[in-house]
Amino acid sequence: MNTYQKTSFKAAVLSLSLLTIMSGAGVAPGIHKIAEAFPGTSETVIKLIISFPPLFMIFAALLSGILGQFIKHKILIVSGLVLFVIGGVGAGYMNTISMILIFRAILGIGTGLILPFSTGLIAACFDGDTKTKMMGYSSATNSLGAIIGNILAGVLAVISWRYMFFIYLLGALVLLFVLVFLKDLPSREKEQVSKEKLPKKVYLYSFYAFLTMMVFYLIVTNLSFFVDARQMGSTKTLGILFAISSFAMLIGGIMLSAFLRLKRFFIFFVLGLIAVGLSGMAKTNDLTMLFLSVISAGLGLGLFFPYLLNCISQDISQSLSVKAMSIGMACAWFGQFVSPLFFGGIAGLVGLSIENIFLIIAGVTLMIGIISFLFSKKK
Repeated sequence: MNTYQKTSFKAAVLSLSLLTIMSGAGVAPGIHKIAEAFPGTSETVIKLIISFPPLFMIFAALLSGILGQFIKHKILIVSGLVLFVIGGVGAGYMNTISMILIFRAILGIGTGLILPFSTGLIAACFDGDTKTKMMGYSSATNSLGAIIGNILAGVLAVISWRYMFFIYLLGALVLLFVLVFLKDLPSREKEQVSKEKLPKKVYLYSFYAFLTMMVFYLIVTNLSFFVDARQMGSTKTLGILFAISSFAMLIGGIMLSAFLRLKRFFIFFVLGLIAVGLSGMAKTNDLTMLFLSVISAGLGLGLFFPYLLNCISQDISQSLSVKAMSIGMACAWFGQFVSPLFFGGIAGLVGLSIENIFLIIAGVTLMIGIISFLFSKKK
């Protein structure tokens, strides 16, 4: 490929990352508005509007990773983008929670089909430091999509909760971009595919991605209720808060290669940022401190998640890259789905408030960071 083609290919791949975080968290700033529109519906069910798509993304992502070995990637990506737009926008026209959840499921299937390619094509087409940088850029672009989606959703939700689902029309622009610029990778023979196996470390780092997204969605599904209960701002404030969090994650993704120079301090530093952010969100009643806490957690997550994806893709043949990423991303989005159910269940079973759960997770995260630092020093 010439320079223009390489640049266009990179841009097309990164544009897919723009959509992935929007699938669930895109409407988070206005989630309490939906709760007001459907009185009598439990808070856990309302939170499923955010976490329901990841459940279907799991199966679609795994299926996409398998089908990608036999079907042209562009066909899968285009199909996923069409479902993304239909499921995303269609939910805004529904009059019952059950129908909203059905369209959110369609959104999840569409996102799952394109999900492995947002990182899998990077692992397949790049290596070394270039791959690490592209992984960071992918995460940064992912965060950019969240910034755009959250600001628009926060503003549109002021008019009506239905309007914020129009943010998924962004998928139509990405579809056009993919049709013009994205080229298929060379096809592979089925016999070669069947003989290759994924290393065990793929499953280990995928489990870490699962835990990371559980923590991330603990923030996403509760921040709106925190601000509303403490009377710290409006829906617009929430849109800005989520956008700032996403911007911090964007910076983390862009600066991943630079922060990796911390070497054995990296994990301790990143998990420390997340712990500080979670603690601040749990305790503060001051809007400025809440913004700083969101930035701290966002920067930590923005560094840690692409780091895990990069670990998944290391020492894996290009032929298995999409499949490996499909497993990693499926585990991550399963963490999104499980998060509100798991933490909500603990809160109800043990009698802990969500704020106290934030503090417990912060303490555990910091402890893991310290242990990681001491182990790396000894090693």
